[in-house]
Amino acid sequence: MTIVNRIPLQYEPIKGTHAVNQYDKGARYYMMPEYKYFVWKILRRGIHRGKVLDIGTGSGRLAIELAKVKNSEFKITAIDVSLDMLELAKKNAIQAGVADKIDFILANGDSIPFHDGSFDLVMSYASLHHWFHPEKVFSEAGRVAGDRGTVIIRDNRRVYGNLFWEAFIRLLLLFMNKRHRQNWPKAIMASYTIPEIKDIVSRSGIKDYRTGTDFIKFDLFVETARK
Repeated sequence: MTIVNRIPLQYEPIKGTHAVNQYDKGARYYMMPEYKYFVWKILRRGIHRGKVLDIGTGSGRLAIELAKVKNSEFKITAIDVSLDMLELAKKNAIQAGVADKIDFILANGDSIPFHDGSFDLVMSYASLHHWFHPEKVFSEAGRVAGDRGTVIIRDNRRVYGNLFWEAFIRLLLLFMNKRHRQNWPKAIMASYTIPEIKDIVSRSGIKDYRTGTDFIKFDLFVETARK
């Protein structure tokens, strides 16, 4: 098996009514199982309350799923570099009835505008492959989580070069619309392998972390061991 070289995405941020609506459509129809799995992972860690930061929230679907958890006390801050995405995310939160639990803020993960140790949980899904400076974002995530906070980052894993996963991707693409058939493979190509992400995280200075495959081994994760 020979994993092909990474091809970074060139377009940032995602903006414009049509683009953000199409992204949100994919989030609702194709990524929702991932969001629910992510929330399950958080709850399994025994995290049911606290201040949460969602990096690269997009249209807000992960933050909204976490805010909807019953018998929980989460206060979520969700950041993104796209003002258009944030406007849609606010509308989605209102529609879901959780607008009072989430603050949406225009900010970059390279320089998170909060003090050290401000959050009990820092999370992100499907944003890592967009980061131009991932080492800085991991460093910032560790900083704002502090010594007692937890960091959980999840993303696609670059699996092209593996015949099994290439066949799996082609199968899933059959059920997607034209835009997502074009964009999802690009997102996977912009993602990282486990060795690559280990190297990036090790240089970020974040402490007590582990990495591995996730969600039927198609994704990757970075989690801190602190609880």
